[in-house]
Amino acid sequence: MSSTDRGRHKAGRHAAPKKPRNLNKHAGAVFGLASVGTAAITGASSVAHPTTAKPVTLADPVEINPKSPTSTIYQAASARAQAASRSENRTSLTDTQNINAASSEANPADDPNAVIDTTPTVDTAQRRALAAVAPTSDGLAVVVDEAQQQADDQAQQLVNQQKAQEAAAAKAAADAQAMARAAEEARLIGVKEAPIHGTYHLTARFGQRGSLWSKGWHTGLDFQVPVGTSVYSCAGGTVISAGWGGAYGNRIEIQHADGVVTAYNHLSHIITKVGDVVLPGELIAKSGNTGNTTGPHLHLEVTKNGVLENPATWLWGTNR
Repeated sequence: MSSTDRGRHKAGRHAAPKKPRNLNKHAGAVFGLASVGTAAITGASSVAHPTTAKPVTLADPVEINPKSPTSTIYQAASARAQAASRSENRTSLTDTQNINAASSEANPADDPNAVIDTTPTVDTAQRRALAAVAPTSDGLAVVVDEAQQQADDQAQQLVNQQKAQEAAAAKAAADAQAMARAAEEARLIGVKEAPIHGTYHLTARFGQRGSLWSKGWHTGLDFQVPVGTSVYSCAGGTVISAGWGGAYGNRIEIQHADGVVTAYNHLSHIITKVGDVVLPGELIAKSGNTGNTTGPHLHLEVTKNGVLENPATWLWGTNR
């Protein structure tokens, strides 16, 4: 072969234009990796020089940066975040703290000193918390009304619980007081005390004769004391009368366990009432000058089974 032929062949070979590569097919092959299990990346039929590509299968590791803006994982996460930011079903950190604090509050009814708000109102913080869970903006008013009704119901329930606890405590205290009084009554059976504590002067004794008294003799024992002096029960018993007694003025009668009735007359003020159970030495009245009297004093009478007895003998065992 001549050198001329080689030269022409060489010149022609170098002068011949190169066939352009088909870039669209390359791009399609690359992007097809995301949706095809196996793909052959080849440009043999569309480029000047044939290129052999290795088939890519699902078993081959493909490195994908999830933080890359072009990553499908990144784009999907970004889309979810944007959707969440537009959603009305969201709860801020402050709202979450308010909800947790409200759910962990102690029951005020358990504290006897607690002041219960009987007219609770949904405040701003609670409205924000409710807005976070409201299905729509229009539904917020309905949710707030339901929350207000629930708050009212809870407040009423707390009030009822507190009242029940107070009633139970009051009953327990009353029962304890009644037991203590019954024990004291039992202890004081047979104990007797003078109706006047302190200084007094006996001005008329039982059986004393004279025209001053309707029966012609004195039926009791007179304790001369100023008006308003405290008068006490002589023994334990039950009040059977308390009020106006005609010539006796204001009068109290007490029935005792041994069939004895004591009567306190000419009183200025009656403290006890019918049905009261009194102990020896318990305050029952104030002395006075009511009814038929010749001056301020307490007239004490004692009857046993309806028969008048000497108050001094009954009280002290002697007519002193």
